[in-house]
Amino acid sequence: NRFVINVRPEQGEPFKAALTQAGVRSFDFFPMIRGRLVAINGKPVKPEQFAEPRAQRLVEREFNLSHAAELPGHNTVSAGRWTPNEAGGVSVEEGLAESLSLKFGDTITFDIAGTPVQTKISSLRKVDWSSMRVNFFVVYPVAQMPDLPVTYISAFKAPTEGLAFDNALSRDFPNITN
Repeated sequence: NRFVINVRPEQGEPFKAALTQAGVRSFDFFPMIRGRLVAINGKPVKPEQFAEPRAQRLVEREFNLSHAAELPGHNTVSAGRWTPNEAGGVSVEEGLAESLSLKFGDTITFDIAGTPVQTKISSLRKVDWSSMRVNFFVVYPVAQMPDLPVTYISAFKAPTEGLAFDNALSRDFPNITN
């Protein structure tokens, strides 16, 4: 019943410890990187090239991207293959792929803080957006992306003393948004 964003890298372990000490039994904790889709198969992306308003809106904004060597347990691969630590690969949520006419094997480029990151779609994933879990349209199947700016996002069920717990998290981690 809670999502928390903007956890800084150096706060990761203390934040997870705070959740555990408060009695949170399980939680999602994923890196989050902001990036704008700028090219598909080497061609610049422009909103007007898409007829569907949803697709136009998607390419006008930044995406929340992530990375993980292991496929998130609540995602399933629907095309291609998830290969842990695959350099140059990326997994795309199948609904996004449909909206933007992306296919397995296409190359996509994101501008991440001024750095172009070009990758090949190596898998498509099914994501349950109603799950109250952390989900992403795009996940790089690698454990680390050290050259890119990252924050963390978490999802969990708050302890029964909800407001006191929320206040303590906000006091101890004043930069987070929950």
